[in-house]
Amino acid sequence: MRRYETIFIMRPDLGESAQKDTIKRFEGLIAGGGGELIETEEWGFRELAYRINGEQRGFYVRLDYGGSGATMNEVERNLKLSDNVLRFLSVLVQEEVDPETARTELEANRRRVAEARAAAEAARAAAETARAAAAAERAQREANAAAEASSEGQAPPDAISDNPD
Repeated sequence: MRRYETIFIMRPDLGESAQKDTIKRFEGLIAGGGGELIETEEWGFRELAYRINGEQRGFYVRLDYGGSGATMNEVERNLKLSDNVLRFLSVLVQEEVDPETARTELEANRRRVAEARAAAEAARAAAETARAAAAAERAQREANAAAEASSEGQAPPDAISDNPD
């Protein structure tokens, strides 16, 4: 079984139910053609690089599936015939694939990405806390210096001016 990836762009004026129906239709074509769906990813609305059939935006969908060349050809044939689809592109990702292994790898990759994002967010929060603590410490030092200067009858260091009067 070969692994294919098909990305297609749907018209932006379709309703959400029409989008879901179109996606389900192509998922059904994969299953009906002896293929096995690995992942469906909806990328959502995006600006197009250039107008396609008068449209400047499109709804992007990525299908990752295993199947034969005939399965991919049937999906592409139906994409060509669909009025809801502006453009599509299919590529061969792997010559031989086990769909269950591919799903496991995708899930492991998602977990790694989520963990990396969580670690980056924690590091960002820690850095922000450290910056806030340093700013508070600096403000406290300046307040202490101002209080000490005023108790000695001197102007605080930042209040000294160049005016000799």
